[in-house]
Amino acid sequence: MTRFRDELDSIARQAPDVDLAEVALRGARRTRTALISGSATAAVAALTLAVTVLINPGGSAGVGTVTSGTPSSGATFHGIPARPTPSPEDLVPVRAVLPASGVGPVRYAYYDFCQDTWKPGEDNAPVADETCLQWKVVLQDGARYRVADALSVYTDQTKKNYMNTAAPLAISRDGRRIAYYAPDRERFTVRELDTGQVWEIPQVVRRKAMVKGGGLITFSPDGRRLGLSLSGIPQVIVDVESGRVVEEAPKGWFFLNPADEGVPTVVEHERARFGVLSDGKVTIFAEPKTWALTGAVGPDGATVAMLTGPTAQGESMTNGEPYDKVVTVDWASGKVRSEVKLDPPRRLRPYRLGNWLNEREVLALGSAEHDPDSGRSPDLGDTAYAIDVTTGKIRKLGDYRLPPWGGSISAPGFPGG
Repeated sequence: MTRFRDELDSIARQAPDVDLAEVALRGARRTRTALISGSATAAVAALTLAVTVLINPGGSAGVGTVTSGTPSSGATFHGIPARPTPSPEDLVPVRAVLPASGVGPVRYAYYDFCQDTWKPGEDNAPVADETCLQWKVVLQDGARYRVADALSVYTDQTKKNYMNTAAPLAISRDGRRIAYYAPDRERFTVRELDTGQVWEIPQVVRRKAMVKGGGLITFSPDGRRLGLSLSGIPQVIVDVESGRVVEEAPKGWFFLNPADEGVPTVVEHERARFGVLSDGKVTIFAEPKTWALTGAVGPDGATVAMLTGPTAQGESMTNGEPYDKVVTVDWASGKVRSEVKLDPPRRLRPYRLGNWLNEREVLALGSAEHDPDSGRSPDLGDTAYAIDVTTGKIRKLGDYRLPPWGGSISAPGFPGG
């Protein structure tokens, strides 16, 4: 089992009950997938057991509009009831198609199964409601639209390819651009929601390869570049408007957060090494002995933040918290600049570390907050945080709701997969 597979699966969720060797990129969304039968019995069960993150109605839950260190005042977390009840809007099918222009910004995106009868390991195209399975975007005002030309969950499963993965959709940090896979052209498309401008990424990505291997796509912080971390093709960063490849990761290295022009991109090697990529060359800055998550180069152009924990490389992580420290490193020299305990680490269950929010805080995306003593299964959904690298303090930014029969969530500024 390679470090590449291990780390991607760690980023995905650290799910303890799956065959990690079987899926790498393809596992990026599987534990957030709920397959619910379309029968009346299953529908009742779904209403009782479906997992939902509760957000103050109308409150902003996205981090795409957060541009300073000011605490978010939009989303209010009211706690998780013993038997969560879906909000009325979650039960209304999304019929409207995303307008060609004049909309945005996007708060988050998701897809679900809309109570369709689903047969894992079989070709579900004959029974699947294709309009239901499409990605939906939720705007800041709460309006929801389906992205009709974006491929989401794969219906063409086989017994050897049964994971409920989807073609990725990414949202720029400001929520004004989305990127997704257009199956008719077998290419990724970037769409600017306000102006209606559409750019097609030149690289051809065969649908068959997508279904088999999956992948992640990510915008640079300014939304002008798109990183393609896909199975079976070179990992590249593309200038959205020109279609030109501006960076390619050497063999064995991969990235999650492509950087803006002039800033090196943080990359990770299969063998547990971190580095920065610039002009096709990698400068190694860390070889952690424990499991670690890394973010992007900071505003000063020199500092990289990492989350580290007590679990050694090569060991399996459990349901406990694997990360208890935030560390900053100077990428040019490899010297540790700071190392502080997360406070409190129990609040944070991260699977991705993102870009810097300001000079002291980095963005993190984790599982929905859950009380391990409640006796309930964790809710589906995600929570965004800001971590202060100087104090270890964790500040919650907002929650992303995943409706009943949910599939996956894509959040602004983080990899979509």
